[in-house]
Amino acid sequence: MALAVNKKGFSSLYIIMVLSALMLLILTVIESASGYALRSRAEAICRLSGESVLSEYQPGLWRRYGIFAVRASNERLSALANFYVGENLTVQGDNILRMKMMSCVADTQEYPALDTHRFAAQVHSAGAILTAEALLFDENSGSILSNVDKALTLSDMLRTDSEEALLQAEAPPEDEASEEIGNAQEKARMRSLLKRYRDSGQPVYDEVLWTKSIPSGTAAENLPTHCLDVPVRKMLLSGATLPGPSALLESAYILDKCSNGLNIAEGSSLDLEVEYILFGLPSDQENYEQIRSSLFWLRSALNLAHIYGNPQKKSEVTALAASALALIPLPAAAFIVAGIWAAVEARSDVELLLSGKTVPFIKSAEDWSTDLDGALRAGPAADSLQRTSADIGSYGDYLRFFLLMADSRDRLVRLMDVMQLNVAGIEGGAFCFRDYAYGFNMEVRFEKQIRFPGYSGTGMRGATVVQKHVYQ
Repeated sequence: MALAVNKKGFSSLYIIMVLSALMLLILTVIESASGYALRSRAEAICRLSGESVLSEYQPGLWRRYGIFAVRASNERLSALANFYVGENLTVQGDNILRMKMMSCVADTQEYPALDTHRFAAQVHSAGAILTAEALLFDENSGSILSNVDKALTLSDMLRTDSEEALLQAEAPPEDEASEEIGNAQEKARMRSLLKRYRDSGQPVYDEVLWTKSIPSGTAAENLPTHCLDVPVRKMLLSGATLPGPSALLESAYILDKCSNGLNIAEGSSLDLEVEYILFGLPSDQENYEQIRSSLFWLRSALNLAHIYGNPQKKSEVTALAASALALIPLPAAAFIVAGIWAAVEARSDVELLLSGKTVPFIKSAEDWSTDLDGALRAGPAADSLQRTSADIGSYGDYLRFFLLMADSRDRLVRLMDVMQLNVAGIEGGAFCFRDYAYGFNMEVRFEKQIRFPGYSGTGMRGATVVQKHVYQ
């Protein structure tokens, strides 16, 4: 009898132990599942809160340029994140899914607005939309930069060869030189050409001067170019290489969003914004003089290459050089005459470009507008350059060419300058890229009390959510 009682007691104890273990296992599974559920909920709350913080972006910069930035104040962003996370936590679950926010910190250190790589990513995204519009390159035109590079290289080679010929050749005797001097008509043509060449080098003062400039003092000191030590540079007109897609996107964006000498936008601190991006001088007038000079030297080099590539013009140049500059070795004399003629033609080209007309990068014989004595031609040849055309060769196309040749970092930082000046003017207060960021890291710590039904609290369980919130 006693043995039967012991067996029953052992069985009861065994069942109780099994049920207790099973209950503990079930409660452990429930606690684990609630932890996963809370983790998912915490991540969702942080994601939603981070997006809400990003909604506090700079509106003027976004509306005008499509560039996103938030004020890079860690204290302000942390306070905003605390607010949004707290508001999202007000919708509580049951006791098992209830949790508390213990801390919330936002940090913008990794995403400063002066970071040209992140700034460029936004510019490229916006520029990609604009690439379907008129570009410097298309299937019909091919690579203009490649053709220009060949022309510039040819002009450099011609200059070098002529200089070497001048150094190595001996001057002919005076009696021979006097016999080789051309007739009076050739001398007159040369004098006329030289006069027009001298005139082409004289500065031109427009009736209306460009008057806008960057204010000195704090406004200039806070510009990104000053913060990042970007120097003023002059354009280089040789060594052109085919640019990558990023340069094409940036140039398309700049020409669409920024004003230039022939397309002035209202409400801008500078009228010649594209020219400022190219040269970085503080006033419109200085940048205007630089773009005139750059256009003149570029067109001179291209025109010189055209003269040597055209048999008729080359023979005219050689004949005039042989008769009017007989004291100089013929290759050097021909180069001098060709260079003078190219410069006279370039002066005409610059005036046409700045008046809104079209001048092809690589001219044909029909596009030439001056005779060898420097006089402007009348008739179809001159009129062909003066028509308003959508073909490649407008002032905007030349600006695009110079933008593609400019240093990428300089181009982007000066674009920041333009944006900062204009947004500050729109807002009527201070706007500085240095005080903004493109995103932030957010770290939030949550805790929940471990509870089992029917048992007292056994402690706290915590987890930390770390997320990156950056404008995409």
